[in-house]
Amino acid sequence: MPARNNIHVPSESWPFFSWSVIEFAIVIALAIVVSWQVNPFFEDYVVMNGWECEQESQETNCSISDEPEMQQTMLNWIFWGIVGIIFAGWYLGARRFVLKRTIL
Repeated sequence: MPARNNIHVPSESWPFFSWSVIEFAIVIALAIVVSWQVNPFFEDYVVMNGWECEQESQETNCSISDEPEMQQTMLNWIFWGIVGIIFAGWYLGARRFVLKRTIL
């Protein structure tokens, strides 16, 4: 049977860089979803009593508030920290074992 010259070979026509972009998008999306689902478990750890301050002329009187409040900035650090750990874990650790050969 003779060989045909009109066969499409994806590895020759598809740019290799786009596979890296697709992999990056999948890893970052997965990391954000996992971090979003795990983040509520840390809400109890970032609760603290804030300060209530009143300014009287030149003096400021501050006291600890009665109601605890959640620190949203700390939750943001935890969220992006988990995303970074998953991202670094994939690219520094797991990727070389999962993708031993090139795609296509």
